[in-house]
Amino acid sequence: MWGASPIASFLLEQVDSAQTTFYTTTKIDAHTNGFMVFVGDTWRVTPKLTISPGLHYEVDPPPFELLNHFSYFDPSLTNPGAGNLPGAVAFAGNGPGRSGRRAPEDTWYGGIAPRIGVAYALTAKAVIRSGYGIFYDNANMPGWASGISQDGYNANAVFNSSQGGTQAAFVLSDGFPSNHPVPPDLVATFDNGGNTPNYRPRTANRLPYTQQWNLTAEYQFTNRDYFSASYVGTKGTRLLSHLDPLNVVNPRFLSMGAQLNDEFQPGDTQVDGVPVPFPNFVDTMTGCAPSVAQALLPFPQYCNNISGLNENQGSSTYHSFQLKVEHRMGKGLWALLSYTNSKLITNADNTENIFNPTYFSPFERSRNRSLAIEDVPQALNIATSYELPFGRGKPWLNQGLANVLVGGWALNGVFRVQSGIPFQISSSFCNVPAQLNSFCSPALLGGASPFLQSPTHFDPSQPVLNVNSFEPASSFNFYTGSGPRVQNFRQPGYGDIDIGLEKSIHLTERFKFQLRGDAFNIFNQHHFNNVGTFLLSGGTGGSAFNTDVASPDFGKWNGVVTSPRNIQVSARISF
Repeated sequence: MWGASPIASFLLEQVDSAQTTFYTTTKIDAHTNGFMVFVGDTWRVTPKLTISPGLHYEVDPPPFELLNHFSYFDPSLTNPGAGNLPGAVAFAGNGPGRSGRRAPEDTWYGGIAPRIGVAYALTAKAVIRSGYGIFYDNANMPGWASGISQDGYNANAVFNSSQGGTQAAFVLSDGFPSNHPVPPDLVATFDNGGNTPNYRPRTANRLPYTQQWNLTAEYQFTNRDYFSASYVGTKGTRLLSHLDPLNVVNPRFLSMGAQLNDEFQPGDTQVDGVPVPFPNFVDTMTGCAPSVAQALLPFPQYCNNISGLNENQGSSTYHSFQLKVEHRMGKGLWALLSYTNSKLITNADNTENIFNPTYFSPFERSRNRSLAIEDVPQALNIATSYELPFGRGKPWLNQGLANVLVGGWALNGVFRVQSGIPFQISSSFCNVPAQLNSFCSPALLGGASPFLQSPTHFDPSQPVLNVNSFEPASSFNFYTGSGPRVQNFRQPGYGDIDIGLEKSIHLTERFKFQLRGDAFNIFNQHHFNNVGTFLLSGGTGGSAFNTDVASPDFGKWNGVVTSPRNIQVSARISF
């Protein structure tokens, strides 16, 4: 394969080539224009009551391509190459063959977000606080190129040799072949038989948002000791998701079994009682087989499931009890204890791999609602800092050389411990046609325990999870299982102790030099989970155990542990 470069041109003159491929592309110049405004005030209604209202407004228009070199899938556009079925390629801009739009979405102007906070002083040391607010997120495009595709504006020309590769595909001095598509080729049927360009739903500019509320009681025991207890809740709406792909077969057709894989042949008007969806169906489908499952799709002219790149149909709920106790700096000591007991339920995890999401069929959307993969029901953190009682401003050794050597030292520490995140059990053997867009989720059998041994103290040569406690992999023939998206039993928890030692030296009134040493996981504890990296795990939750019931290693530890002790030294000058 030769590229279009001076070296390649020389080689084409001298060497026979089995196949030559040239690519032409168009540069993307994505733009978007948005704005936001916020107004707020604080009113002291009475000496004890304070109210802080606010109003936030924003517009985040969808991105567009500067020169309108932008194509996208329009599910309502008639496709003349597929028997006038709906669903075709649309091209941005004005003029013949174009959509008259710069972006597929309608710009949404309803981003009004009120906020209010209320504080009431019961006594000089006891305060009740509450608040509510709506907070919008960006209508961003999770993926490449700001969600802009350019099918029709580029071409992939392939020239094959003859005589078993003994004759060159072409010789450059004879001229460049002309029997290839020359962009732009702006026709609605451009992607028939293959995958659509990017699909951005018309309503996808409705911004994702959360409603957040809290009720907090605060009490100051002394001038240095403070306590607060809170209930905090969050409701997420229109979260970015992959819940509703357009081109999916209803799971009720799983009853057809292996007939779903039968293929249409030229001249067939129906197969297994399913009619051919449009004339030339067999010849059109070059990117995937013209199967019965393909014929049952809403848009049978396309091979992909057509997921909205910025679909926003996800939701979540979060409830928590949060406790905080703080000892403010007194005699060099500061300490903070915080504890959270919470639950997060969602149907659109932010840890799901955006390009390979683990979701059920859109016909079974209710099954997607489960514990979040990142749900951590309990977390305890204790942070401390102690300034040693030596040096300037301290009771001892606060003069001369002693101050220089032993003054300005502080010892810091953080202790944390938390629950484990849930397991997600699946089966890699999932004999279900891709057109159904579902993954196989084995259910935990009634009354069965998922564990053969403790996930925190176990023999690594033996499975921790019991494969016989779940629906067997052999059952997933035209069946997707009855398990939830995320299970309600958990992986091992996590604990850690970090310490730091620092010395501050005041060089002048403005300049301060700080030398610091930190030891993370000072006791070199190892936990069988992937805390810190599970957010990038593509929906597996960072499990340290094999969770595929079709694997002979199901339930075994896969070697993943938390990070070992890590020591670092740093220096900083501040002014």
